[in-house]
Amino acid sequence: MKALIICRDNIGDTIITTPLIRSISKELNFDVDVLANSYNAAVLDGNSNINNVYTYKKTHHRNAGESVVKIILDRLALMVKLRRKRYDVVFIAKGRWDKRVLRWVPLIRPSKVIALGLSEHRLVTDLVIAPEPSNENCVERMHRLLEPFDAKEAPGRLEMTADPQRVRATREKYGIPDTLPVFALHISSRKERQRWSAENFAALAHHIVTLFPCHLMLLWSPGDENNPRHPGDDAKAERVMSLCKDLPITAVPTHQLEEMIAATQLCDFIVCSDGGAMHVAAALNKPIIALFGNSDPVSWAPWAVPHKILQKSDQNVMSISVDEVFAEVCLLANSVGITQYTPNNSSRIESAREEISMSVVG
Repeated sequence: MKALIICRDNIGDTIITTPLIRSISKELNFDVDVLANSYNAAVLDGNSNINNVYTYKKTHHRNAGESVVKIILDRLALMVKLRRKRYDVVFIAKGRWDKRVLRWVPLIRPSKVIALGLSEHRLVTDLVIAPEPSNENCVERMHRLLEPFDAKEAPGRLEMTADPQRVRATREKYGIPDTLPVFALHISSRKERQRWSAENFAALAHHIVTLFPCHLMLLWSPGDENNPRHPGDDAKAERVMSLCKDLPITAVPTHQLEEMIAATQLCDFIVCSDGGAMHVAAALNKPIIALFGNSDPVSWAPWAVPHKILQKSDQNVMSISVDEVFAEVCLLANSVGITQYTPNNSSRIESAREEISMSVVG
């Protein structure tokens, strides 16, 4: 039996399908292929539950000078290739109804199509009616696609593999130490109300180093904030680094998803807003302080890792104070075994930090 799972959404949406992928492969014993897009496919690299990952490019992700016509022709050729695979079932890995995904189905012509939603459609053979999104985590919601097969296993943890060679290269390139815990601060977010300020991140960085023997890593999406297609946070990162000149902090811009995965693998703890970076951290089993603005924490909470969500009633992360975040950092770090300064270890740790700070990039 052969299954195709269509994952055409963003990074986080794709990561949360990995427990579903594992269950289709292991519990249902299907040969599993995945259709992903060029933006999200890297999160599936090295996944042992997948035979093949087929990728296509969305037109708004095209490179400068790249032809829209070529992108469409490549997509049609891929549809024909998938049709020849003769899939027994296609799973539409989408947490809400989206008829655009079904454009792939007529040419692929699987025996069965399973989707979540409330709308009957001639191409969907099994429509799974899920509760309202705010009533369960999206991982659990996605797992409902197994209901037509009467699957019994609960969803497991998220799954991702960081390329060991890329991780080593990142450590060497940026001088990330392996002798102290690394606290990562990821400062980027697509949603405006989930963007904590540079000044807040810098103040939190100062608080952390006063209490924990550690190294800091600054992560962000590179680029100009005024770029209409791919806005970035170069200016914000520069501001944070200028306010943290006296700290052991390394700036690590992540131009590609693979770079973000490798850098996140090197950290022991992360503070970030809800979004793709948060789900990457969860898939890599990192403790997370998650800042939520106007997104639903029930649906999008980090899955199966130690975490703490902070959200205010006005759904704006700028209403969350530095002191509140730092208090939760302390509690969560202590709970996962990251040691604070004590009279017994402070002199040894300070000596180690002084050595490490000599190699700081920033």
